Amino acid sequence: MKKWVRSGLVWGGILYIITMIIFPLFDHERFTITKILLGIPLWIVVGLILGYLLKKKKAH
Repeated sequence: MKKWVRSGLVWGGILYIITMIIFPLFDHERFTITKILLGIPLWIVVGLILGYLLKKKKAH
């Protein structure tokens, strides 16, 4: 696995946990299975984009 992909997936996982689990706990929101499941592909894509952009930034 390429380093930027692994880094992006880690970032996506961290952001997923923060936005989908920790913030709703602080706000006393209810967890819905739909929201939890829809967040997974969203944060995978966001994480991969972030990993790619950070890789590009290191190259310059």
